Amino acid sequence: MTDQPDQQPAPAPLHVFFSDAAEAALAALQPGELDTVEKLVERLAVHPRLGIPVPGGTDPEVDDYTARTDPASDTGDRISIVYRYHPGMSAIFITWVIVGP
Repeated sequence: MTDQPDQQPAPAPLHVFFSDAAEAALAALQPGELDTVEKLVERLAVHPRLGIPVPGGTDPEVDDYTARTDPASDTGDRISIVYRYHPGMSAIFITWVIVGP
């Protein structure tokens, strides 16, 4: 018996896929913005429900989310990542990467 609380192991990372539009947006990011997006995607791969749920999805087996960065952590523009989480496939599909205020 220990004094430490029971700690659950971190779940296995999910598979992450990018749409063509998301990949094109990534190519246009500044280095600081790209680093911020990569860190956010790494977090989403382990905790996919961190984003804001987007209601009205067309597939009941898929959950739609938007995750946003903190503008202070990159060049000052907010970066939004729009993605779909499919628990049955253990995957997230990033459909859009949007940079703006």
